[in-house]
Amino acid sequence: MPLHPDPGASTGHLLSTDDGTPLARLRLRDDDGERVAGEVTPLPGADVRVLAAQARRDLAGARLETPDDDLAAALVAGGLTLRRAATDMRHDLTDVPEPVPLPAGWSWAPAGWDDDLAEGLAAAYGPDHPDGRWQPSDTAEVRGMFERAEPVPPLLPASARVVGPDGRSAGHVLAAGPVPWTEDVCAWILNLGVAPAAQRRGLGRALLGHALRGARAAGLPRVGLSVADGNPARRMYDEAGFRPVARVLTVPLPADDASPDVRS
Repeated sequence: MPLHPDPGASTGHLLSTDDGTPLARLRLRDDDGERVAGEVTPLPGADVRVLAAQARRDLAGARLETPDDDLAAALVAGGLTLRRAATDMRHDLTDVPEPVPLPAGWSWAPAGWDDDLAEGLAAAYGPDHPDGRWQPSDTAEVRGMFERAEPVPPLLPASARVVGPDGRSAGHVLAAGPVPWTEDVCAWILNLGVAPAAQRRGLGRALLGHALRGARAAGLPRVGLSVADGNPARRMYDEAGFRPVARVLTVPLPADDASPDVRS
């Protein structure tokens, strides 16, 4: 059986060749209805080309996430697309930055969603952003969190908006926690964004600090986030005390893929 429980990890699986040769460890999960093969890590000596082909067959339709550059490269060489390259980071909340004062005329507001935020984030996440354009599905997901607590409820003490002198929302931080997609007990920053017209005022640092202090007040031991390669916010996270813990390379596997050759 090519995919079977990993005897060395109670929540993990092993992916093997048809003759039973182990190729990789991974963790299967459901992410809001999408099957995810996470933490796909080749075993020592495994041929990543064979692993890539086996994954395409036995994990067809899943979103594959791996820390291994060679496996991601083998999948891309086979015609698939690298959707995202990112770094998971953590802050242990032992040394939280002091609050950053908001500029004159700016104020804090409770976490929530409105048309001003939708407009501002659509402008902030343009076609050249490492995470791509802000999509209607992103807005729907945020609204779902506030209206139905789906896929997870917001962690309100660690979430907030900033409002400009004109009374309009110009940025926010949205956090949840603990979250089901990591075994690490932590708050998770899902989105931190500031409209382009409101940038260069220190609002991003203020929002980040608010999230850290709010997570600590909520009794969570650490804060996690994922930052895409090339995102200029990475410098802000480093300066705030976040540390990298894992690379995450994401490659969607086609659902109807029956063609790859899994021979060595």
